[in-house]
Amino acid sequence: MVSRAQVLAYRAAAHGLTPARGADAVLDVGAQDHPTGTTAQLAIELRGAGGDDTVLVHSVRAATHLHRPADLGLLAAALRVDDATDFAKQAIGPFGRDVGDRFGAGTDEVAAAMVDVMSDGHPRTKGELSGAVSPRVAREFVPWCAGCGVHHVQDALFRHATLQAGLTIEVESSRLFRFLPPMGPGPGGMPVDAARAELVRRFVHAAGPVRPADLAVWLSLAPSAAKSWWSLVEDELRPVTVAGHTGWALAADAELLDDPPEPPWLRLLGPYDPLTEVADRELLAPDPGHRRRVWAPAGNPGIVLRDGGLAGTWRRRSTKGRLDITVAPFAGLPSDWVDAVGADAGTIARFFGASDVRLELAS
Repeated sequence: MVSRAQVLAYRAAAHGLTPARGADAVLDVGAQDHPTGTTAQLAIELRGAGGDDTVLVHSVRAATHLHRPADLGLLAAALRVDDATDFAKQAIGPFGRDVGDRFGAGTDEVAAAMVDVMSDGHPRTKGELSGAVSPRVAREFVPWCAGCGVHHVQDALFRHATLQAGLTIEVESSRLFRFLPPMGPGPGGMPVDAARAELVRRFVHAAGPVRPADLAVWLSLAPSAAKSWWSLVEDELRPVTVAGHTGWALAADAELLDDPPEPPWLRLLGPYDPLTEVADRELLAPDPGHRRRVWAPAGNPGIVLRDGGLAGTWRRRSTKGRLDITVAPFAGLPSDWVDAVGADAGTIARFFGASDVRLELAS
């Protein structure tokens, strides 16, 4: 049995927020970028890591994430799914039922068309790429889209195919990004089971103690598919009880989990930070009302981290070259909280192009 405080301290270390691991450790699972260009690189910079050797791709849940280029082969092998019914229903919709075990073939067909289209070396927006690729693939993969008023490659299939085609993303603004031509042969070659086992290990390391259901949420998989992936590393796990619930952690992480380093006392982290997007929400924020404030329908705010746990949220607004950060704590903050988070506030301001920053409490 371990305490909640131990788990929070362990996760802070696993996510590169303490000296126990390098600051770029968070890239083991990737950093989500939403809206595109606004959150992933900020997560890296708030950890004091460089983000020069990173790429944006559609990876986990087909969402945009920042990764190391060296991990693209692993991701492409692990995340290529043959049967659409392996996905959670909300991730694929009726299309998953319709295409079923043809999803893998569709992914390959769309990816091949993407490579052919992009061989001219020109970056393309999503609309431009979809418009060029859709006429080249079988009609079953190009359903009618009422919103666009045309037949085009189904969105989830399109996103999954970009990873198989080796397409990376160049951000121009939060509203505009382009796919770049592959720099070489598309990622591939790694055995599927080996790639999935490694991805599960990375998840358990970053989020543990966890259960197969947590893996299903992270990957947007159906429970049966998540259990199949989980079984690949089952003999490497040990049960851990925390807050009355049993999860599993890597046996290799036992020492770090049993005696983690002190977590950061007070920090600001950005919206969609991997710390909040990978781990189970109930342990991070036991209060349901706090969870509703952190994972908000209209877009997640930044978070205030205190001793490894969630202590509040923050939002920003720009005013004539100055960034105003408004902090809404769940409970009282220490009197010197502004000084404690000043460095993080400065990093956030520079990231968004502001020369000055002001911190204030929500009224």
